[in-house]
Amino acid sequence: MAQSNGTSAIKAGQNYTIEQWSTWPEGERWELIGGVAYGMSPAPRVSHQKIAGYFYHELYSLLQNEDCTPLIAPVDLFLPEAVEGSTHTVVQPDVMVVCDPSIIEENGVHGGPDLIIEVLSDSTAYKDLNAKKSAYERSGVKEYWIVNPGTGSVFIYLLDRKKYIPAREVLAGNIIESAVISGFKLTLNTESL
Repeated sequence: MAQSNGTSAIKAGQNYTIEQWSTWPEGERWELIGGVAYGMSPAPRVSHQKIAGYFYHELYSLLQNEDCTPLIAPVDLFLPEAVEGSTHTVVQPDVMVVCDPSIIEENGVHGGPDLIIEVLSDSTAYKDLNAKKSAYERSGVKEYWIVNPGTGSVFIYLLDRKKYIPAREVLAGNIIESAVISGFKLTLNTESL
């Protein structure tokens, strides 16, 4: 049974394994973070997809002849030991860039990407800012961007000695640049978001 937990729905009652998660009906979309099942809305809103698509397009244009691979949801990301004591984490980031081709398999990505971009929505904000951020940090995701579509700003987390340094906010109208993906630089404006 699903229940509300802040702004994320969870499957109550127990912690789940990836093996259990893989048997759930295809029509249901769930992320598993440390064995806790978080429901995903049936489909993101159009504005959410436009923003994710914008970042994916910019990354794809930059990286099409490079070794790094940009991916856009839905692609499963399996993160071993993302939560202390648990190997049961599989999520679907909005956008990710993977520069290690050995972690890309047909069923998804197995290990920490170099960059993840999540677009906030009312139903995912708590999860993106807390559970996912912790899982990404623990899994060695080098750079994590959280896009706020309401303000057009982006919060950037960089990994330093296995911990994210405090977020830096880049406001709409300013240049945002990746510290991890060489050459990924753009001006944030509300028209593009």
